[in-house]
Amino acid sequence: MSYADKIFIQNCTDIIENGYWDTDQNVRPRWADGTPAHTVKKFGIVNRYDLEKEFPILTIRKTFFKSSIDELLWIWQKKSNNINDLNSKIWDQWADETGSIGKAYGYQLGVKHKYKEGEMDQVDRVLFDLKNNPYSRRIMTNITPSKTYTK
Repeated sequence: MSYADKIFIQNCTDIIENGYWDTDQNVRPRWADGTPAHTVKKFGIVNRYDLEKEFPILTIRKTFFKSSIDELLWIWQKKSNNINDLNSKIWDQWADETGSIGKAYGYQLGVKHKYKEGEMDQVDRVLFDLKNNPYSRRIMTNITPSKTYTK
């Protein structure tokens, strides 16, 4: 068993024992029988790995490499949140009738922002900064949906 597997098991145990359930929320995903598919989550988990010792890849769970690459390209290259743009079916149960999974992942990366250099999305901004200001400490993206609060 790899070190990454041990960390994964510890994280799963911690989430199950100390995580927060969304049972008080109206969730979109449903199980096959129609009941809400609630989840348990824990925020702020940080894993650290020494890459000189091993590459952090799980071996206790089957990983579909082609589907993983397809999903990464769906989010980062296509900047999509629509399952119709994805080859795998992994997100199907979270999609609405139009195929959207909401304002997350690829959607967030594709939102245009105005900069002094022009209008660009997060990915274009990162690529611009890597080319023009590679030592910047501000080269980052955020694919967490932001909520709009009204007073």
